[in-house]
Amino acid sequence: MKQISQKKQAFTEQLVRDSVYEAVLQVLSEYGLEKLTVHRVAAAAAIGAGTLYNYFKDKDALLVYAAIRLFDQLRQRQSEAAASVSSPLKKLQAFVESTFMFFDENVAYFRFLDQAQVYGKIDRADKHDHVGHVIQMLVEIIGQGVKNGDFQVLNVEKTANFFHRTIVGTLWVNPELDLFDPHKEAVSLVKMFEVFLAKKPHKKE
Repeated sequence: MKQISQKKQAFTEQLVRDSVYEAVLQVLSEYGLEKLTVHRVAAAAAIGAGTLYNYFKDKDALLVYAAIRLFDQLRQRQSEAAASVSSPLKKLQAFVESTFMFFDENVAYFRFLDQAQVYGKIDRADKHDHVGHVIQMLVEIIGQGVKNGDFQVLNVEKTANFFHRTIVGTLWVNPELDLFDPHKEAVSLVKMFEVFLAKKPHKKE
């Protein structure tokens, strides 16, 4: 009986958190960052403010949670995109393009989060976990290419970290994303990666 009660509680808690996440995005879209409040989010989620305070202590906590959920969705999108194709190079293309597409689709929310300086408020362990998972996906893609002989033999971990910084940097240099073409930018970036990964011809003696 206790186990059933715990499962019910966990299910209820997840429902509340899912509703709150959607409500945060809704309130940001309708009212903007400055007018986002705990009470407004509670109303949008159709729950009492007291109930919401049981999970989130203030506006910052709501924004941090929304950011973490967005990054979770991004990782899921990246994973599914990479899994949908076979060759390492195509996986890399799918990974980069899915990343750019996700940011393009959610750019308004990322602007709000950047404005609120939310990234600096996320727990270090959570940030490390997110970055670690993303880099691990790149490690697996690049490692597969090296193993198959498609890519030159190189330090896979360092290359994955370099690619990750380059992907993030590409997004940072397009802060407004108004003229940002996810597909075009992905193709351009992966071409650069391809040159870096290409097997070097042996020099003749």
